[in-house]
Amino acid sequence: MLCGVAIPIVRAQQVGLGSYFASTHESSGPVNITGKTFTYDYKTDTFIVTGDAVITQYNTILTAEKAKLQRRERILYAKDKVHIVDPLGDIRASEATLNLNDETSVLTNATITNKGKSYVLKGQKVDKLLGQRYKVLHGFFTTCGCDPGTPDWSITGDQMDLHMGETATSHNGYFDVLGHPIIYLPYAVFPADTDRSSGFLGPRMGESSFRGFQLVQPWYWAINKSSDATFALDVETQQRIGLLGEYRLVTGQGNYFIFDSAYYNESFRTEFNRQEALVDPQLADPTIPVSRYDIFSMMRQSITPDLTVYGDAISVSDSLTLRELNQWTLSRNVQPGILYPTSLSSLRDAASDFGALYTYDDGFARLQGTWNQDLIQAQKFSLQTLPDLLVSGSKQLAGGLAYTDYDLQADDFWRRDGESGTRLDLNPRLTVPWRLGDYLFGYGTLGLRETLYSVGGDAVNVIPVGTGGQLYNNALTLGPVGNGGFHSRELIDGNAGVGTEMEKIYNVNWLGITQIKHTIEPFATYAYVPSVNQSALPLYDEVDRIEPRSLFTYGVTSRLFARLGAPTAPVADDTANEQTGDDESGSSSLLQPRSYRNGSSAFELLQVTLLQAYDVNHAIAKGASRFSDFDGSVSLFPLNVVSLNGQLGYSPLTNGIRNASFNINFQPWWTKNKASLYMGKEEVGSFLQVGYDYIAPGPTTPLPGQSANLSQFIIARAYYDLFQRMGVYFAPTYDLVTRQMISAEYGIRIKSPCDCWSFDTGITQTINPNETQYQVQLTLGGLGSIGQNPFGRNPFQTRIGVLPNVY
Repeated sequence: MLCGVAIPIVRAQQVGLGSYFASTHESSGPVNITGKTFTYDYKTDTFIVTGDAVITQYNTILTAEKAKLQRRERILYAKDKVHIVDPLGDIRASEATLNLNDETSVLTNATITNKGKSYVLKGQKVDKLLGQRYKVLHGFFTTCGCDPGTPDWSITGDQMDLHMGETATSHNGYFDVLGHPIIYLPYAVFPADTDRSSGFLGPRMGESSFRGFQLVQPWYWAINKSSDATFALDVETQQRIGLLGEYRLVTGQGNYFIFDSAYYNESFRTEFNRQEALVDPQLADPTIPVSRYDIFSMMRQSITPDLTVYGDAISVSDSLTLRELNQWTLSRNVQPGILYPTSLSSLRDAASDFGALYTYDDGFARLQGTWNQDLIQAQKFSLQTLPDLLVSGSKQLAGGLAYTDYDLQADDFWRRDGESGTRLDLNPRLTVPWRLGDYLFGYGTLGLRETLYSVGGDAVNVIPVGTGGQLYNNALTLGPVGNGGFHSRELIDGNAGVGTEMEKIYNVNWLGITQIKHTIEPFATYAYVPSVNQSALPLYDEVDRIEPRSLFTYGVTSRLFARLGAPTAPVADDTANEQTGDDESGSSSLLQPRSYRNGSSAFELLQVTLLQAYDVNHAIAKGASRFSDFDGSVSLFPLNVVSLNGQLGYSPLTNGIRNASFNINFQPWWTKNKASLYMGKEEVGSFLQVGYDYIAPGPTTPLPGQSANLSQFIIARAYYDLFQRMGVYFAPTYDLVTRQMISAEYGIRIKSPCDCWSFDTGITQTINPNETQYQVQLTLGGLGSIGQNPFGRNPFQTRIGVLPNVY
């Protein structure tokens, strides 16, 4: 055996299929060569090994019947039963030539897999070029390599070109199912270890009794590393045909521009279908036009570290556009903090804002304009804020013994018809915090408020729901000349609070938890606002009506915290660690995610709060007691796989529950909840969500705008991998008052045990609108999805990033 020869055998990395010759920059490590016989040619500086040749470097082992290592040229030849084994991959070939200088190689009759055999690449001849590019003759590719025998699906080609991290192409090939050619592919392009490459994306398809057959076919354009775009055709056979487009640009951390737009033509839509969609005929403009559009846009750009400009825009052609469409944008999801409104179909206004934000020590200044497109009432009454200046901050006084907060807000309100004007609101506050000993602490706050108005225009009369034939929304009409001119309001308010915290620590030794801390935190606050007549003031927003209060609020919060022990040495095989459910701390991976500090970590297990309020001067609500309901809330989050929260309102006046809600998210840890491959739009992992909401009936003789109806709903969503090859999905929403199903979703998934493919089919039934939809989705592991996802979102599956998570 010869040792210490400084010629590297290049080691694999798990960065995708075909990357098993990628450099790890360990080229200076020793190479060990063993075999039955050795020959050394000193003229060419070549080692020749015959019979059971074994060449090793670090954790990489190459075996063959024959091997020749040209040390000077750094060329390695291997022949007969060539086998390259790495902790993360496996290569077999009849012959191999490796250039150790530039990491290129030539393989004959090669089979390349990763450790989990989630990818398999075969070729009669495989040329690895510079970087991560492979040219294959008579090639074969599949992500169904986990089971022996014929794969469920594969792509073949006389010539294949794979550029890992980008795209792959196949010439004169087939898409095979169970080894049988099904679809001829004269030329095919598919992702190679990436979900970002230009080309057609998988279509969305569905069937609806309201929309007819729906097909959304997108095309994706990867412009460059920081920008891309998507275009799509939307066909709904009973309603419309449309074109959608979206452009996305990321210019830096937190800087981005996203623009969405769509145009629809509904010339073939029947009048009956239009009337069926009009649930609320009392809209100011219930017309459904033939040509429709929507525009969405978001922008953030840092000019300096302290100055940021921004803008968000929504504009639609008519009041019903957002309510009727089910395809508004082409972004599947975007990163936290960069979100379109989550419930576009139920927006009250289509609001657009633009402005600049300047931050400074302990404060900020914001100059903003807001334009509202009213989707219910007449646009002429819609109130616009152009502009709005807000300066807010705080300042410590007397070395931290006190601090002052201040808010200065100047607004110009405008509407086409009705009262408009300007407003200046000044609100400085002085707070003195205090502490007695280790447990008793509190604060006192004194605030002053000066609000100045300049008003003009006619008054706007409001016809509330329940009067004048109004069934769904308030109605607005133009009244007489309003109380114009200059107005002012002066207020003084005060707040005080006191609290304490009592705790006890228990030593335990369970599931890696070393200690549990229990706290009891009673608190009480008092808020005072004097009674000031504000009836002559205009009403623009909540600043203009501040109700008088002499309000005591009191309650108690109790918490449980757990401390984990120091982590043990990490496990060498991370994959095995993931499969067994153990983590580096030696405790169960079901515990909450955590960060270590000083060898241990702590996290919150439980929080329970109970509070009530008492108003000295008048009832909390009209016709009620001065005591508020008891409000209790609980949040339980002990594990990675479960979270619970609930809220309960109890009225001491009626001795009854006024409102209640309960929500639970659960993920069974005994099932496989992570895909081994990129699974496109498929929702991965079993989960259960259950929600319950209850609102007690209101007064038997309600005032206009009040509801006397009892509200009680149960909402559930669940997916479970019932068998190794099948999963089921069910998501009902049930109204316990009317005893009817508001909506229901049913789905079945047929799948591969190793995530190389899945087929989802589902039915959604709703009563408002009265619609039945059918959706199907086919996912090929590692490539992507075709169709429309029929399952709801898994709350434990997160997706981040603006690019390339589109469609």
